[in-house]
Amino acid sequence: MRALRALSLVCIVGLSLFAHVSANNIRIIGKPILDKQDTVKKTILIKFDIAWDNSWKTTKPANHDAAWIFVKCWDGEAWNHVYLDKDGTVAGSTTAADAVNKGTAYYVSDREGKNTKQKMVLEPGYSYAWKQWHVDPEEDSVQCIVGYFLYRETYGAGHVVVPGVTFKWNYGTQGFVDGDDLVVKVFAIEMVYVPQGAYYLGGKGTAAWQVGSFTTNGATFGTPMVVTSESEITVANETSAGTLWAANNYIVAGKIPDSFPKGYQAFYIMKYEMTQEAYCEFLNTLNQGQQNGRIEGTLAALAVNTWAWGSDVSMYRNCIRVQQAAPVAIFGCDANNNHKYNETDEICYDKGSDTTGKCFGRTLTRNIDGQDLAVNFVSMYDLLAYAEFSGLRPMTELEYEKACRGPREPVNDEYAWGSVTKVLFAYAFHTAAGAYYSFRNQADVFLDPNTGTERTGDSYNVGVSHGYTWANDWWNRWQYYYPAPLRVGIFADSTSTRAASGATYWGVMNMSDNVAEMCISAYNTVGRAFEGVHGCGQVDGNGNAINTGWHISNAANYYITRGMTFYYWGGLVRGGGDRINVPEFWYGGTTTDHEWFWTGMTSSRARATHGIVGTNRNYTVSGDVLRGIRCVRTDKASR
Repeated sequence: MRALRALSLVCIVGLSLFAHVSANNIRIIGKPILDKQDTVKKTILIKFDIAWDNSWKTTKPANHDAAWIFVKCWDGEAWNHVYLDKDGTVAGSTTAADAVNKGTAYYVSDREGKNTKQKMVLEPGYSYAWKQWHVDPEEDSVQCIVGYFLYRETYGAGHVVVPGVTFKWNYGTQGFVDGDDLVVKVFAIEMVYVPQGAYYLGGKGTAAWQVGSFTTNGATFGTPMVVTSESEITVANETSAGTLWAANNYIVAGKIPDSFPKGYQAFYIMKYEMTQEAYCEFLNTLNQGQQNGRIEGTLAALAVNTWAWGSDVSMYRNCIRVQQAAPVAIFGCDANNNHKYNETDEICYDKGSDTTGKCFGRTLTRNIDGQDLAVNFVSMYDLLAYAEFSGLRPMTELEYEKACRGPREPVNDEYAWGSVTKVLFAYAFHTAAGAYYSFRNQADVFLDPNTGTERTGDSYNVGVSHGYTWANDWWNRWQYYYPAPLRVGIFADSTSTRAASGATYWGVMNMSDNVAEMCISAYNTVGRAFEGVHGCGQVDGNGNAINTGWHISNAANYYITRGMTFYYWGGLVRGGGDRINVPEFWYGGTTTDHEWFWTGMTSSRARATHGIVGTNRNYTVSGDVLRGIRCVRTDKASR
């Protein structure tokens, strides 16, 4: 089909490969190929190569990682979701050219690096959608394949390279014709599988650290509920293993209906928080009206090289800027402030180099413009829009606890990695001079900031970054600290344990630190009205989600933040957790310690407040600064 063109694009929610980082670097390799057009049946094949690192499938626990893959097409006016066929779709070809390994058939490597040919599985993900949204928004919705999960068929661990993945697209059923000039983009997100099964909801340990924790023992604390199905849950202030309550009365009596996802059913969850690069690619696959809804202010007010939020937010480590201005706006990352976007470089990383710089081993192409930092300055409406766009959905706070704890009984005062062992990394840096200093220990080194290899000392497993500016006042000290995210997955390396990397039972990263996880709240009937239906792939003309089962008009009031790391200055934290004292010396005064930071509210820690933490991207409010995006998808269900 000569009028159809393919454009290589991967929406990366992952990391760049590095020897000391358990990175995944999920990517579409080269340009997708459009092949075997059938002008009678109006079908065409979309072929592409995909690879990612550190893949796994295990029996204990019984879970695996997977790539969630979906496709978009540009029709000259707007981006449309591509709804795929089940027939004619294959997981990969053993004869296809491998763009990475120069002709080698696809492989799944083991832990020792040995390459073996193994089968991969493509599992369809269904949603109810309007196939001809671009021409007939009044049509009836039908069940469609909005994307596919790709994962290992057999058990093992190692890198994955799969050329020749093939999707079949019936473009005719979406109202396109042979002469349409269409551009196709392929996206991939790494997900983690959380299998069906019972789990404990609520924590044990120190009540003062776990305000609002779920319990089955009236208004007291420390008796978690065992969730054994997706059936309705009664919420009541009484002593009963069959009813749910929350300490400190942080819940309203009533029913949590069976349509509200409770975490018992299997689901996939994004392994990492959404990166700033991924948010740029999301914006760049929207038209102008839709982009206006997903940034602060309007595109018309944003010139080339200005910040996407309308003000300089680099001190918060948000590096998203306008690469090309409206009417065709393009966004990119520019952490080094040189007005060159999405830059990369190459380093020698496994066997060193000689005095001339010649690399003895392999070279790594890494991001150097902040692409791998967790996105911040986002609202619940942004999360809903991205979930709709990608065919995913928001997670509930019950699913958050299952994704953290797994099937194990709660450990007293645990974090997401199942213990109380926490080594805090809280770094500050001067945005003007580029000097880096640590709040906790100035001997610590923050390596490769703003790059895909950004990392900390070996002992840390939780943290955040803070920007600050110089104030020439009477005490002549650094001050004005600003909360800021770190690179996603920063504490993991190729040999780190669950606790050392800050990972959950299933291998999900940063669930107890970095930016907050926005979850659907079970606090009252407003949040409980949420239904676990999946996104259809399309957003409305203003860039908003359209899913009626999500009750979007109440979005500002039905979510709760779980898992965020830090708040600056004392007082309320939108997320909760236990406080870390930092000497007042850092911001003036004498020797008094002030409570500055709160470490992440995790699977057993405080629920703090329910929703209502703002809906805009207000960079003067720390709760807004440190909200991020992470989505889920129910396994083998269209719900």
